[in-house]
Amino acid sequence: MKVILIGYRASGKSTAGMLLSSRLKIPFTDTDLLLEENSGMPVKEIVALKGWDYFRAMERETIQILKQKGAGIIATGGGVVLSDENVTLLKQMGVIVWLNAPLPDIINRLKKDAQTQAKRPQFTDGDLAQETADVLKRRIPLYESAADFVVETKGKSALQVTDEIYQYLLESEIVAKINKSKN
Repeated sequence: MKVILIGYRASGKSTAGMLLSSRLKIPFTDTDLLLEENSGMPVKEIVALKGWDYFRAMERETIQILKQKGAGIIATGGGVVLSDENVTLLKQMGVIVWLNAPLPDIINRLKKDAQTQAKRPQFTDGDLAQETADVLKRRIPLYESAADFVVETKGKSALQVTDEIYQYLLESEIVAKINKSKN
C-alpha cells in the first residue's frame, strides 16, 4: 500500500511526504528525484535536451518501478496527472492525496525557491504568475478526478497538512494496512 501525493509544483508534496514517511516509518520517494538519479541529469536538462514527451515517458517508467516496491510515500511531479496511464498506475498502487495549494502560495514558493530556476523548467517564456495560473487552471480537473482525498493547504503548516493526511489514513484504515504490510 502506497500513499501518493499529487498537486502542482511547490504545493508541499515533498515536505509533507517526508514528514508522513517519518511518522509511518515507511520509505519516501520523490519521483522527480528518482528520475533524475536514474537519468543522471536534472529534469530541466532532460526537458531542454529531449523534450516533455521524453520526460513523461521516463516519469511513467519511474512509476512502474515504484509499483514493484512495498509500502511507501510517493511525491509525484506536478504533471503526473496529464497521463491517464500514470493515473491508472497510481490508483493501482494505493491512495492518492491531492495537496491543493492556493495560487498565490504556489507563486510565492516558486519565487522564493532558489532552486526553482535551476531545477524546474518553465512551461513558457512568459510571466511565471500567468503561466502558473494558466497551467493550474487546466490541471485542477485532473487532480480532482485522480484524488481519493483532498487537503486544502491554505493557511496550514506542513505539519498540519501531514496531520490531516494521517488522520484520513487512520480513519480509512490505511494506516492499519500499511502496518500489516510491514510485518
